Amino acid sequence: MLQLFTWQQFLIAAWVFSLIWLVVILLLFYRKEVFAFLSGSKPKVDPLKHAWQDDFEEGPDDLMGKVAEPDGVSVVNQNHFSFLPPETFDAAQVADDAGQAAEVLQTDLFDLMEDVKQLFDSKELDKTDLIEAVNAEVRRYPRLRKSNLLETFYLMVADQVNESATLDFEVTATELKGAL
Repeated sequence: MLQLFTWQQFLIAAWVFSLIWLVVILLLFYRKEVFAFLSGSKPKVDPLKHAWQDDFEEGPDDLMGKVAEPDGVSVVNQNHFSFLPPETFDAAQVADDAGQAAEVLQTDLFDLMEDVKQLFDSKELDKTDLIEAVNAEVRRYPRLRKSNLLETFYLMVADQVNESATLDFEVTATELKGAL
């Protein structure tokens, strides 16, 4: 029986049945849109609602950055917070002191470590010469001598001396600090 159909007849029949199937699907599921299209009016399309949509649509400010704090709320750092009465507390002085401490940390300590670093590779220094050379460098930084960072510096120097391949002796931080 299949021998009675040609390829041309088969393709035309497949095309007609596909077209009928498409029309049925359009009329069943997209009836409003099809009739609106045929009548020439624009169909009203409602966007789908998502569960997360309400969380992210707070306004146009979200695109530009963080929302400003409400009136009366401010963020303060630890330098501006105190239990002293306002007339005895000078926030600017506290901020200046914190800035000076940070300046000591950032400049003097790193500069001192760079100056002392060459001593760890010297083969002709003995223990007393190294302690004298380190303390001579420390005396060049008076602000560092007044801070609590000096103990940290001596601990770092002691670790560097103990790990050095060229120096055959050990030094402790108390020996370095005692000779100052």
